[in-house]
Amino acid sequence: MGKLGVTDDITSREDRIRKKAELQSLYATLANLRGREASYIEDSAAIPDVLFNQINEARRDIERVETALFVPTDKTSEGRSRSSYRQAFEAEVAGDFSKAIKQYRSAGRYGHPDGSAAVRSLRYLMRAAKRKSTPQIQMPISGSRSRNRLLIALAGLLLLVLIAAFVLNGRSSLAPQESGAVAPTATTALSPEVQVIVAATATPPAIDTPTSTPIPTTPPQPIPTEILPTETPTTTATTSFTLMSAPKIIDPKDGLVWGDGAIVFEFERLNLAYDELYCLDTMRGYNLKNAENWSHEPRGNKQPYIAVEPNVFRVAKAQGVSCIVWSAYIAKGSCEYPISESTEKRVIGLPRPCDFK
Repeated sequence: MGKLGVTDDITSREDRIRKKAELQSLYATLANLRGREASYIEDSAAIPDVLFNQINEARRDIERVETALFVPTDKTSEGRSRSSYRQAFEAEVAGDFSKAIKQYRSAGRYGHPDGSAAVRSLRYLMRAAKRKSTPQIQMPISGSRSRNRLLIALAGLLLLVLIAAFVLNGRSSLAPQESGAVAPTATTALSPEVQVIVAATATPPAIDTPTSTPIPTTPPQPIPTEILPTETPTTTATTSFTLMSAPKIIDPKDGLVWGDGAIVFEFERLNLAYDELYCLDTMRGYNLKNAENWSHEPRGNKQPYIAVEPNVFRVAKAQGVSCIVWSAYIAKGSCEYPISESTEKRVIGLPRPCDFK
Protein backbone atom coordinates (compact mmCIF):
# COMPACT_ATOMS: atom_id res chain seq x y z
CA MET A 1 0.00 0.00 0.00
CA GLY A 2 1.32 3.42 -0.90
CA LYS A 3 0.96 6.67 0.93
CA LEU A 4 -2.61 7.93 1.70
CA GLY A 5 -4.21 4.72 0.48
CA VAL A 6 -2.85 4.82 -3.09
CA THR A 7 -2.81 1.41 -4.80
CA ASP A 8 0.28 -0.23 -6.19
CA ASP A 9 -1.41 -0.91 -9.53
CA ILE A 10 -0.22 2.45 -10.81
CA THR A 11 3.52 2.02 -10.54
CA SER A 12 4.97 5.19 -11.93
CA ARG A 13 4.64 8.62 -10.43
CA GLU A 14 3.57 10.01 -13.81
CA ASP A 15 0.61 7.63 -13.96
CA ARG A 16 -0.56 8.69 -10.51
CA ILE A 17 -0.31 12.37 -11.45
CA ARG A 18 -2.22 11.76 -14.66
CA LYS A 19 -4.97 9.85 -12.84
CA LYS A 20 -5.29 12.55 -10.18
CA ALA A 21 -5.56 15.22 -12.87
CA GLU A 22 -8.25 13.19 -14.62
CA LEU A 23 -10.09 12.76 -11.31
CA GLN A 24 -9.95 16.51 -10.62
CA SER A 25 -11.32 17.24 -14.11
CA LEU A 26 -14.16 14.75 -13.59
CA TYR A 27 -15.14 16.35 -10.28
CA ALA A 28 -15.15 19.79 -11.95
CA THR A 29 -17.43 18.44 -14.70
CA LEU A 30 -19.73 16.88 -12.11
CA ALA A 31 -19.91 20.17 -10.17
CA ASN A 32 -20.89 21.99 -13.39
CA LEU A 33 -23.61 19.43 -14.12
CA ARG A 34 -24.90 19.68 -10.54
CA GLY A 35 -25.13 23.46 -10.93
CA ARG A 36 -27.32 23.07 -14.02
CA GLU A 37 -29.42 20.51 -12.16
CA ALA A 38 -29.85 22.95 -9.25
CA SER A 39 -31.22 25.60 -11.64
CA TYR A 40 -33.98 23.20 -12.73
CA ILE A 41 -34.73 22.32 -9.11
CA GLU A 42 -35.01 25.99 -8.10
CA ASP A 43 -37.48 26.60 -10.95
CA SER A 44 -39.46 23.44 -10.03
CA ALA A 45 -39.00 22.25 -13.62
CA ALA A 46 -38.57 18.76 -15.02
CA ILE A 47 -34.89 17.82 -15.26
CA PRO A 48 -33.98 16.56 -18.78
CA ASP A 49 -33.01 12.92 -19.10
CA VAL A 50 -29.90 14.01 -20.99
CA LEU A 51 -28.64 15.83 -17.90
CA PHE A 52 -29.33 12.79 -15.69
CA ASN A 53 -27.34 10.57 -18.05
CA GLN A 54 -24.42 13.02 -18.10
CA ILE A 55 -24.34 13.19 -14.28
CA ASN A 56 -24.42 9.40 -13.86
CA GLU A 57 -21.78 8.93 -16.55
CA ALA A 58 -19.46 11.37 -14.77
CA ARG A 59 -20.04 9.57 -11.46
CA ARG A 60 -19.20 6.18 -13.02
CA ASP A 61 -16.01 7.61 -14.50
CA ILE A 62 -15.07 9.01 -11.07
CA GLU A 63 -15.67 5.62 -9.47
CA ARG A 64 -13.53 3.93 -12.14
CA VAL A 65 -10.59 6.31 -11.60
CA GLU A 66 -10.85 6.17 -7.79
CA THR A 67 -10.90 2.36 -7.87
CA ALA A 68 -7.66 2.35 -9.84
CA LEU A 69 -6.05 5.09 -7.75
CA PHE A 70 -7.06 4.28 -4.14
CA VAL A 71 -7.43 1.10 -2.07
CA PRO A 72 -10.90 0.32 -0.65
CA THR A 73 -9.53 -0.23 2.90
CA ASP A 74 -8.34 3.37 3.28
CA LYS A 75 -9.38 4.54 6.77
CA THR A 76 -8.70 8.23 6.31
CA SER A 77 -11.54 10.74 6.12
CA GLU A 78 -11.21 10.88 2.33
CA GLY A 79 -11.32 7.10 2.12
CA ARG A 80 -14.44 6.94 4.31
CA SER A 81 -16.14 9.62 2.22
CA ARG A 82 -15.41 7.66 -0.98
CA SER A 83 -16.66 4.42 0.60
CA SER A 84 -19.91 6.01 1.87
CA TYR A 85 -20.50 7.71 -1.47
CA ARG A 86 -19.96 4.46 -3.38
CA GLN A 87 -22.43 2.60 -1.15
CA ALA A 88 -24.98 5.43 -1.54
CA PHE A 89 -24.68 5.35 -5.32
CA GLU A 90 -25.24 1.58 -5.34
CA ALA A 91 -28.28 1.97 -3.08
CA GLU A 92 -29.71 4.71 -5.31
CA VAL A 93 -29.37 2.53 -8.41
CA ALA A 94 -31.04 -0.36 -6.51
CA GLY A 95 -33.97 1.89 -5.51
CA ASP A 96 -33.22 1.98 -1.76
CA PHE A 97 -33.50 5.78 -1.43
CA SER A 98 -33.56 5.93 2.38
CA LYS A 99 -30.23 4.08 2.61
CA ALA A 100 -28.82 6.18 -0.21
CA ILE A 101 -29.67 9.47 1.55
CA LYS A 102 -28.15 8.17 4.79
CA GLN A 103 -24.88 7.21 3.07
CA TYR A 104 -24.77 10.48 1.06
CA ARG A 105 -25.07 12.41 4.34
CA SER A 106 -22.21 10.37 5.79
CA ALA A 107 -20.09 11.10 2.71
CA GLY A 108 -20.87 14.81 3.06
CA ARG A 109 -19.81 14.82 6.71
CA TYR A 110 -16.46 13.34 5.70
CA GLY A 111 -16.02 16.10 3.11
CA HIS A 112 -17.10 14.46 -0.16
CA PRO A 113 -17.57 17.24 -2.78
CA ASP A 114 -20.79 15.74 -4.20
CA GLY A 115 -22.44 14.53 -0.97
CA SER A 116 -24.80 17.47 -0.35
CA ALA A 117 -25.69 17.85 -4.05
CA ALA A 118 -26.54 14.14 -4.28
CA VAL A 119 -28.89 14.43 -1.25
CA ARG A 120 -30.61 17.46 -2.80
CA SER A 121 -31.05 15.71 -6.14
CA LEU A 122 -32.39 12.49 -4.64
CA ARG A 123 -34.88 14.33 -2.42
CA TYR A 124 -36.17 16.25 -5.44
CA LEU A 125 -36.63 13.01 -7.38
CA MET A 126 -38.54 11.49 -4.46
CA ARG A 127 -40.86 14.53 -4.24
CA ALA A 128 -41.46 14.48 -8.00
CA ALA A 129 -42.30 10.76 -7.94
CA LYS A 130 -44.65 11.29 -4.97
CA ARG A 131 -46.50 14.11 -6.78
CA LYS A 132 -47.04 11.88 -9.81
CA SER A 133 -48.36 8.97 -7.72
CA THR A 134 -50.70 11.05 -5.51
CA PRO A 135 -54.30 10.96 -6.92
CA GLN A 136 -56.27 14.18 -7.19
CA ILE A 137 -59.19 14.09 -4.70
CA GLN A 138 -62.24 16.29 -5.25
CA MET A 139 -63.54 17.69 -1.97
CA PRO A 140 -67.34 17.73 -1.50
CA ILE A 141 -69.01 21.11 -1.73
CA SER A 142 -70.01 22.42 1.70
CA GLY A 143 -73.48 23.71 2.58
CA SER A 144 -72.30 27.32 2.77
CA ARG A 145 -70.82 27.14 -0.71
CA SER A 146 -74.04 25.64 -2.10
CA ARG A 147 -76.05 28.45 -0.46
CA ASN A 148 -73.73 31.03 -1.95
CA ARG A 149 -74.17 29.52 -5.39
CA LEU A 150 -77.96 29.60 -4.94
CA LEU A 151 -77.85 33.28 -3.94
CA ILE A 152 -75.69 34.09 -6.94
CA ALA A 153 -78.13 32.31 -9.25
CA LEU A 154 -81.09 34.21 -7.74
CA ALA A 155 -79.24 37.51 -8.12
CA GLY A 156 -78.55 36.74 -11.76
CA LEU A 157 -82.20 35.85 -12.34
CA LEU A 158 -83.30 39.11 -10.71
CA LEU A 159 -80.91 41.06 -12.91
CA LEU A 160 -82.39 39.42 -16.01
CA VAL A 161 -85.90 40.35 -14.87
CA LEU A 162 -84.86 44.00 -14.40
CA ILE A 163 -83.29 44.10 -17.86
CA ALA A 164 -86.45 42.62 -19.41
CA ALA A 165 -88.63 45.16 -17.57
CA PHE A 166 -86.42 47.99 -18.80
CA VAL A 167 -86.71 46.79 -22.40
CA LEU A 168 -90.49 46.43 -22.14
CA ASN A 169 -90.76 49.91 -20.61
CA GLY A 170 -88.82 51.36 -23.51
CA ARG A 171 -91.11 49.70 -26.00
CA SER A 172 -94.21 50.90 -24.15
CA SER A 173 -92.94 54.50 -24.30
CA LEU A 174 -92.86 54.24 -28.08
CA ALA A 175 -96.40 52.78 -28.25
CA PRO A 176 -98.32 56.14 -27.74
CA GLN A 177 -96.80 57.58 -30.91
CA GLU A 178 -98.14 54.72 -32.98
CA SER A 179 -101.53 54.80 -31.22
CA GLY A 180 -101.76 58.54 -31.85
CA ALA A 181 -101.34 57.92 -35.55
CA VAL A 182 -104.00 55.24 -35.62
CA ALA A 183 -106.53 56.97 -33.32
CA PRO A 184 -107.32 59.85 -35.70
CA THR A 185 -108.30 57.40 -38.44
CA ALA A 186 -110.79 55.83 -36.08
CA THR A 187 -112.28 59.21 -35.06
CA THR A 188 -112.51 60.45 -38.65
CA ALA A 189 -114.76 57.56 -39.43
CA LEU A 190 -117.15 58.62 -36.63
CA SER A 191 -117.50 62.38 -37.18
CA PRO A 192 -116.61 64.76 -40.04
CA GLU A 193 -115.74 67.55 -37.58
CA VAL A 194 -112.95 65.54 -36.11
CA GLN A 195 -111.86 64.82 -39.66
CA VAL A 196 -111.14 68.47 -40.29
CA ILE A 197 -109.27 68.86 -36.99
CA VAL A 198 -107.22 65.79 -37.54
CA ALA A 199 -106.43 66.80 -41.12
CA ALA A 200 -105.25 70.21 -39.92
CA THR A 201 -102.98 68.66 -37.32
CA ALA A 202 -101.77 65.82 -39.49
CA THR A 203 -100.98 67.72 -42.69
CA PRO A 204 -97.79 69.25 -41.28
CA PRO A 205 -96.20 65.81 -40.76
CA ALA A 206 -94.15 66.28 -37.64
CA ILE A 207 -93.74 62.54 -37.40
CA ASP A 208 -92.36 62.14 -40.94
CA THR A 209 -89.55 64.66 -40.50
CA PRO A 210 -87.80 62.73 -37.70
CA THR A 211 -88.09 59.57 -39.76
CA SER A 212 -86.52 61.30 -42.74
CA THR A 213 -83.74 62.96 -40.74
CA PRO A 214 -81.85 59.71 -39.99
CA ILE A 215 -81.37 59.29 -43.75
CA PRO A 216 -78.60 61.91 -44.04
CA THR A 217 -76.96 60.39 -40.95
CA THR A 218 -76.52 57.02 -42.66
CA PRO A 219 -74.15 58.21 -45.48
CA PRO A 220 -71.32 59.00 -43.03
CA GLN A 221 -71.09 55.25 -42.31
CA PRO A 222 -68.89 54.54 -45.39
CA ILE A 223 -66.29 56.96 -43.98
CA PRO A 224 -65.11 54.61 -41.18
CA THR A 225 -65.14 51.75 -43.66
CA GLU A 226 -62.70 53.72 -45.80
CA ILE A 227 -60.51 54.51 -42.76
CA LEU A 228 -60.41 50.94 -41.44
CA PRO A 229 -58.61 49.40 -44.45
CA THR A 230 -55.95 52.10 -44.24
CA GLU A 231 -55.34 51.39 -40.54
CA THR A 232 -55.29 47.61 -40.61
CA PRO A 233 -52.39 47.23 -43.09
CA THR A 234 -50.21 49.45 -40.90
CA THR A 235 -50.76 47.25 -37.83
CA THR A 236 -50.18 44.01 -39.70
CA ALA A 237 -47.08 45.40 -41.36
CA THR A 238 -45.51 46.35 -38.05
CA THR A 239 -46.23 42.98 -36.39
CA SER A 240 -45.05 40.89 -39.34
CA PHE A 241 -41.54 42.38 -39.21
CA THR A 242 -41.12 42.44 -35.42
CA LEU A 243 -38.80 39.61 -34.29
CA MET A 244 -38.36 38.20 -30.81
CA SER A 245 -35.03 38.52 -29.10
CA ALA A 246 -32.64 35.63 -29.61
CA PRO A 247 -32.74 32.76 -27.09
CA LYS A 248 -30.02 32.66 -24.44
CA ILE A 249 -27.44 29.89 -24.89
CA ILE A 250 -26.46 27.82 -21.84
CA ASP A 251 -24.26 25.10 -23.42
CA PRO A 252 -21.92 24.39 -25.10
CA LYS A 253 -19.52 27.20 -24.33
CA ASP A 254 -17.87 29.18 -27.09
CA GLY A 255 -14.53 27.73 -28.13
CA LEU A 256 -15.35 24.15 -27.05
CA VAL A 257 -12.88 21.55 -28.36
CA TRP A 258 -14.75 18.39 -29.34
CA GLY A 259 -13.09 15.13 -28.32
CA ASP A 260 -15.80 12.58 -29.04
CA GLY A 261 -19.45 11.86 -28.26
CA ALA A 262 -22.70 13.72 -28.73
CA ILE A 263 -23.06 17.44 -27.98
CA VAL A 264 -26.22 18.76 -26.33
CA PHE A 265 -27.10 22.34 -27.31
CA GLU A 266 -29.04 23.78 -24.34
CA PHE A 267 -30.98 27.06 -24.22
CA GLU A 268 -32.81 29.14 -21.65
CA ARG A 269 -36.35 27.83 -21.14
CA LEU A 270 -38.91 30.25 -22.62
CA ASN A 271 -42.70 30.25 -22.51
CA LEU A 272 -43.14 29.26 -26.15
CA ALA A 273 -46.48 28.71 -27.88
CA TYR A 274 -47.60 25.21 -28.83
CA ASP A 275 -46.30 25.56 -32.41
CA GLU A 276 -42.98 27.30 -31.60
CA LEU A 277 -39.65 25.51 -31.20
CA TYR A 278 -35.93 26.00 -30.69
CA CYS A 279 -33.80 25.65 -33.84
CA LEU A 280 -30.09 25.20 -34.48
CA ASP A 281 -29.03 27.29 -37.44
CA THR A 282 -27.14 25.60 -40.27
CA MET A 283 -23.84 24.45 -38.75
CA ARG A 284 -21.01 25.43 -41.08
CA GLY A 285 -17.56 23.82 -41.15
CA TYR A 286 -14.29 25.57 -42.02
CA ASN A 287 -10.89 24.11 -42.88
CA LEU A 288 -7.49 25.28 -41.65
CA LYS A 289 -7.57 28.16 -44.16
CA ASN A 290 -10.95 29.37 -42.77
CA ALA A 291 -12.71 28.37 -45.99
CA GLU A 292 -16.19 26.85 -45.68
CA ASN A 293 -16.27 23.28 -46.97
CA TRP A 294 -19.07 21.56 -44.98
CA SER A 295 -22.58 22.27 -43.63
CA HIS A 296 -25.29 20.49 -41.65
CA GLU A 297 -29.02 21.17 -41.93
CA PRO A 298 -30.97 22.98 -39.14
CA ARG A 299 -32.31 20.92 -36.27
CA GLY A 300 -35.40 21.83 -34.17
CA ASN A 301 -36.93 20.69 -30.89
CA LYS A 302 -39.82 21.77 -28.65
CA GLN A 303 -37.71 21.30 -25.52
CA PRO A 304 -34.88 23.79 -24.78
CA TYR A 305 -32.14 21.33 -25.71
CA ILE A 306 -31.06 19.71 -28.99
CA ALA A 307 -28.71 16.73 -29.07
CA VAL A 308 -26.48 16.20 -32.12
CA GLU A 309 -25.07 12.68 -32.46
CA PRO A 310 -21.29 12.16 -32.57
CA ASN A 311 -21.42 10.76 -36.11
CA VAL A 312 -22.11 14.27 -37.45
CA PHE A 313 -18.87 15.63 -35.98
CA ARG A 314 -16.90 12.55 -36.99
CA VAL A 315 -17.96 12.98 -40.62
CA ALA A 316 -17.06 16.68 -40.48
CA LYS A 317 -13.63 15.93 -39.01
CA ALA A 318 -13.01 13.21 -41.61
CA GLN A 319 -13.71 15.73 -44.37
CA GLY A 320 -10.96 18.05 -43.16
CA VAL A 321 -13.11 20.41 -41.09
CA SER A 322 -11.07 22.32 -38.53
CA CYS A 323 -13.97 23.97 -36.70
CA ILE A 324 -17.78 24.35 -36.82
CA VAL A 325 -19.62 27.68 -36.46
CA TRP A 326 -23.23 27.62 -35.21
CA SER A 327 -26.05 29.81 -33.87
CA ALA A 328 -29.71 29.37 -32.85
CA TYR A 329 -33.13 31.00 -33.12
CA ILE A 330 -36.86 30.50 -32.40
CA ALA A 331 -39.13 29.32 -35.24
CA LYS A 332 -42.86 28.82 -35.70
CA GLY A 333 -44.16 25.54 -37.08
CA SER A 334 -40.79 24.47 -38.52
CA CYS A 335 -37.25 25.79 -38.70
CA GLU A 336 -38.04 27.35 -42.09
CA TYR A 337 -40.04 30.16 -40.45
CA PRO A 338 -37.89 32.02 -37.86
CA ILE A 339 -39.68 34.46 -35.54
CA SER A 340 -36.68 35.61 -33.49
CA GLU A 341 -33.25 37.01 -34.07
CA SER A 342 -30.30 34.63 -34.22
CA THR A 343 -27.86 34.26 -31.36
CA GLU A 344 -24.24 35.27 -31.67
CA LYS A 345 -22.14 32.76 -33.57
CA ARG A 346 -20.12 30.28 -31.54
CA VAL A 347 -17.25 27.98 -32.48
CA ILE A 348 -16.60 24.28 -31.84
CA GLY A 349 -13.01 23.22 -32.52
CA LEU A 350 -12.12 20.10 -34.54
CA PRO A 351 -9.45 19.72 -33.22
CA ARG A 352 -9.06 23.39 -32.18
CA PRO A 353 -11.18 26.56 -32.60
CA CYS A 354 -10.56 28.58 -35.76
CA ASP A 355 -9.19 32.10 -35.57
CA PHE A 356 -11.21 34.32 -37.91
CA LYS A 357 -9.34 37.52 -37.04
